[in-house]
Amino acid sequence: MVSTYHQYISSPLWEGRRYGKEQFFSPLKDMREQTILIEKNEENKNDSYRQRTKYDDQVDCYFGSSNLSSLIGNQDSYLEGKLNSADDVDCYAFSYIQRALYDRMGISSKITIRLENLTEGCDYDLLVYDKDGNQIGIAQKNGDGSSEWTLPEWDHGRDYVIRVENRNGEAADTEGTYRIQITEERTQNRTQEQSGVLDRTVREDKAGYAKEVDRLHDEQYHALPEEDRYQGDESVEELLKRMASGERLSKQELEYLKIYANLHDYERAEAGDRLQNKLYPEIVDRLKQAVIELEGKVWELEINAYGKVTISGELTEEEKEQAEKILEEEFEDRLWDTYMQASGMDSKRYNQISAYREISSFLQKATNGQYKWEDIYKDTDKSGNRRSSRQVM
Repeated sequence: MVSTYHQYISSPLWEGRRYGKEQFFSPLKDMREQTILIEKNEENKNDSYRQRTKYDDQVDCYFGSSNLSSLIGNQDSYLEGKLNSADDVDCYAFSYIQRALYDRMGISSKITIRLENLTEGCDYDLLVYDKDGNQIGIAQKNGDGSSEWTLPEWDHGRDYVIRVENRNGEAADTEGTYRIQITEERTQNRTQEQSGVLDRTVREDKAGYAKEVDRLHDEQYHALPEEDRYQGDESVEELLKRMASGERLSKQELEYLKIYANLHDYERAEAGDRLQNKLYPEIVDRLKQAVIELEGKVWELEINAYGKVTISGELTEEEKEQAEKILEEEFEDRLWDTYMQASGMDSKRYNQISAYREISSFLQKATNGQYKWEDIYKDTDKSGNRRSSRQVM
């Protein structure tokens, strides 16, 4: 009898890989238990790369808290996720750590990622990116309403990002769920000597890999219906800049970016678009509901890197205070998340700011406002050795 194991995805930021007891399974045997990963949307912010990943500035890698690698262990295992709105996206990490061992043993492997169980009328895309943010696969539609993509033979990476999104912002079923399955096929068809040559070639031939990625992108572009092909002369960078400024792109331009844009750059531009076309209009509507008169007045909203929201301009001091309170209570987290995603700051700076904000919030709540960040200090003796630090509790 096959048992079923449910694991709810609601983990915090995953700082690097973790191997050890119950976190690694042998690639030479299948797991006996069916594993069903269930996304908890209200807790798991998997639509913003800063919330779901560790961004490595040296190699541009994603390491996600929602890792789907365990789905390989059983052909019946799957992830159950849900898009919360028409413009929601879900992103998951996928690490294929078995591949290096397979190559040494002369085993060929084929990985297929499948999206299924969609409500009738929903049209979702599943895209696969390598560790550098290059798009290496867009799932192809099957006749049964599902779609799937098999990792190309020329790709021998280990870390990937899977992105599920609503195609062109069409209607989403916010109650129904989708499923992702990852299946593996193995065949032993190479000698260890051949495997060593292949492994070495893959590691060394970065230019060849880049050519294959470019070739795949060109194939995807020419496979589009003619009416969906972008015929303009703007570069990917220029299109992303327009998108980040809040300008609405055409269907053809979006299809072009979906194929050619790097995931990191695309997400930053998405965040800029979201600030201009979603968050700011929501804020204006909310302030009008609070009877804060904005008509004909020049005013500015600013959120700093630590999450502090301020209002300036032609509002009365009372209106500014009221508006800032509304923004702090109802919009601060969303504004900060989106602002951080849209920014181009490096990982070190982001981690420092994020830690500062978390500690400041903790102190505010734990001490009811009695202490703040500036009240923490390190006390040293004359020799420079730390003696004690101030108690804040």
